[in-house]
Amino acid sequence: MVTKRPHFVSENNVEMPIDTKKNLDQSSKQIFLMNTDTICLVLAGLFTHLVFFYSIFDIYFTSPLVHGMTPHVSPLKPTANRLVLFSADGLRADKFFGLDENGQSRAPFLRDIIHTHGAWGVSHTRVPTESRPGHVALIAGFYEDVSAVAKGWKENPVEFDSVFNQSRNTWSWGSPDILPMFAKGASGDHVFTEMYTSDEEDFAASHASDLDTWVFDKVKAFFEGAKSDRDLYEKLQKDKIVFFLHLLGIDTNGHSHKPHSEVYLKNIELVDTGIKEMVKLFDDFYDRDGKTTYIMSSDHGMTNWGSHGAGNPHETLTPVVAWGAGIRGPQESSNQDIYPDSYSEGMSSIKLLFSFLIVLYINLKSAEWKLQDIKRTDLNQADIAPLMSSLVGVPYPMNSVGTLPLSFLNSSDFEKAESIFANAQQILEQYQVKMDQKKSTTLSVAFRPFSKLLPSIQKDRIRNIRNLISNGQYQLAITESQTLIELGLEGLNYYHGYDRFFLGLSIVFGFVGWMIYTLTLVVRDHSGLVNVMTKLEKLSQPIWLQEKPIKLVFAIVGLAVIVLLTVVLWMFVALRLTVFQQLFKKMNLTKNIKTVFIAIVPPVLGLEILVMGFFKRELLSVGLIMIAVWPLITAKNLWKDKVTAAGWIVSCLLLSVFPLAPVVGRQINYVYVITSGVFVVLSASYLIFCLKRSHEARKERKFRHQHIFIVNIIQVIVIGLATYNVWTVSSSIARSQGLPFINRLTSYVILVFSMISPFLGGTSVTHRLFTITLALFPPYLLLMAFFGTGNIASINSFEPASVYCFVTKFDPFMMGSLMMLKNVLPFVLVNNCVFHAIHFMRAIQTKALFLIVLIMSDFMALNFFFLVRDYGSWLEIGTSISHYVIVMCMIIFLMVLFVLSHALTTVSVLPRIKHSRE
Repeated sequence: MVTKRPHFVSENNVEMPIDTKKNLDQSSKQIFLMNTDTICLVLAGLFTHLVFFYSIFDIYFTSPLVHGMTPHVSPLKPTANRLVLFSADGLRADKFFGLDENGQSRAPFLRDIIHTHGAWGVSHTRVPTESRPGHVALIAGFYEDVSAVAKGWKENPVEFDSVFNQSRNTWSWGSPDILPMFAKGASGDHVFTEMYTSDEEDFAASHASDLDTWVFDKVKAFFEGAKSDRDLYEKLQKDKIVFFLHLLGIDTNGHSHKPHSEVYLKNIELVDTGIKEMVKLFDDFYDRDGKTTYIMSSDHGMTNWGSHGAGNPHETLTPVVAWGAGIRGPQESSNQDIYPDSYSEGMSSIKLLFSFLIVLYINLKSAEWKLQDIKRTDLNQADIAPLMSSLVGVPYPMNSVGTLPLSFLNSSDFEKAESIFANAQQILEQYQVKMDQKKSTTLSVAFRPFSKLLPSIQKDRIRNIRNLISNGQYQLAITESQTLIELGLEGLNYYHGYDRFFLGLSIVFGFVGWMIYTLTLVVRDHSGLVNVMTKLEKLSQPIWLQEKPIKLVFAIVGLAVIVLLTVVLWMFVALRLTVFQQLFKKMNLTKNIKTVFIAIVPPVLGLEILVMGFFKRELLSVGLIMIAVWPLITAKNLWKDKVTAAGWIVSCLLLSVFPLAPVVGRQINYVYVITSGVFVVLSASYLIFCLKRSHEARKERKFRHQHIFIVNIIQVIVIGLATYNVWTVSSSIARSQGLPFINRLTSYVILVFSMISPFLGGTSVTHRLFTITLALFPPYLLLMAFFGTGNIASINSFEPASVYCFVTKFDPFMMGSLMMLKNVLPFVLVNNCVFHAIHFMRAIQTKALFLIVLIMSDFMALNFFFLVRDYGSWLEIGTSISHYVIVMCMIIFLMVLFVLSHALTTVSVLPRIKHSRE
């Protein structure tokens, strides 16, 4: 008897019996055609998650600004006619105050000011520690919402008041990324700017300190020209004028060479010398009339690896030195105050238990600076704006939330009491407008006023402060004004977050509704446990399970509730209650509790480990070890294939080592990157040879499919070209010659080719995944050349150096897009393309895998939504928000890449390979 051999078809390079292939036809058809239901699901998911993503900004990061306030100014005569503000962009406090290896200061002039003329301290910034928010806090007195990032830190998302706007005239010199926003927001044409071009902000330039020299030279030329320009000279002789010098060189050199480099430290010396020249220039021009105030500070600091944006103490702590008219001189210090931040990495917040250690550490740090004998006065960055306003006698910026730092002033108690009282009235103006706005948009019966500052209490406190000043009780008046400011700020926060609980609750219900709805799709379409009901069966259902009554109920609820998305999601859940009804009947939960427990608890535990891994990376190693052991417990037949079992265990254990490695590399090593490129070229060449021999071994015509291997050969050549490009760019930057045009052009050509080349290969699973891997490696190589993969749980681990092969000049959107591309590339290959491979290998539908991963990701996002906080240290606040944003971006990318990977794994612009039959 002759046994009939089953016929195999070699379509997609996966041999399978025809019977098995027929069973896959239906699911394969759905995947390749991307039917309307799938497209609608992806679009609905995108819209829903974009709303969820935006919700965190609408709840926690809406603009705090209000308009329509009456400006307030101290009634006393100002002590200064003019103020000069030096902003050393990217200057860290420890690098400025610290001494070099010889015990000498890097800023001898300003060091002498601290010892003989002025006051000093540390300015505490807030996240995001970027140039625009930092300068807004310095000059406008409030901490801007993150919507400014979407404008590239160049445009005003919301118009605001500033010290420049309140001044009679302001002259400013510096970066085109900072100066225009204050000139544009000013009423009138009294804010003058002189800027270099954005092309000169080159991170790979040979001498970034030339940007600071440019500013100093322009100021010298300005005053020289004023001597022969009568109109300008007369303007300069008036009071209430401000000069602003924005010095970008330190920040640029910090990005390029890191803050510990000699170039960064030398730039501090250059700035110190330039400030010394500027002080002499101003004093000579105004005949040393003693009416000029000088303030030097910074918008933000910088990490040891040359980035900023998050809440590391090196980013949030900046120097402040003030001297001149109205500023007190140096005072002897007996005991240092306890300050809320430290300079050591890893000390993100102060716990009461460690307060003694913190005080000891700060004293040791002050001892290192040799400034422990001179009184140090710390302040919040936003406090500098009211300080400048008080000194030159202009109204406090109407949007300012800063508190006047009285310890910097050389004034009598009466003058301090009047100044701080005007500051309190300015903040109360904002409180009143904010309260009126919220009251006008809330039902009167539901409005809950801020109980600590009701209108009657507000009037009593103002009356009391006036009486105290009239009676000469200035210290009490100062204390009452400071208390009133605290209450006003607390009230502003209260009304700013007035709707937060309701909005947060609606988002939580929205998340839960979406996850349940997605689960119903998995159960209905992919579990085989639920049957599609006929029209007759639907009509026989109870009224509370029928479609029309459910839609009517939710329509009524939707009219009464503002947040319609949540209502719509739960309406779809209600329409699929019959799915759960059938599922419970078939599963018989009372008899299968153990099965349900195993199906739910371990995945939830694993997801919680992933969530906690964002805070303690070591837990990811624990999760990987559990994954290594889990299949051995649940899939005993895995031991039949010992190679597979051993490979699984070894792979998971090897991966478990990586979470224990350092998050961000501290040293640049181009050799590793270039070596990896050479290794990939050699290994890819060998794999192409093996694949080609595999085709020939199947008796396929030798030259029929040569084009797919030609594409792979070209890809290998491109990888070699990318490796060479990295080497030449790194050599050019090391010689401080910038980014050559030919290298930039080569990088973009490689990027474009890499995006196209996957569509030029065959559509077999193995070959297409191999082609995609070769296509994605060149841009990833170019993007990781100057910085590692970065830490996806930390925003500030991604720096401009990552994109030096493409752009070295400051361009937030281009740099941000390229850095985002670097992190998306692994997701394309692992999270999505592998879905299609699993579909072919295991006969599991891609859509089912996609929906399951989507539910898991939403569960993690919901966890991070609960962990978002707007209290505690700014590092903790920024980290909690970053985690939520990162997970939501992953979910959105997951849906976009689901469609993209479908194209990457199934679409070919060249004729599809037709395999011969045996």
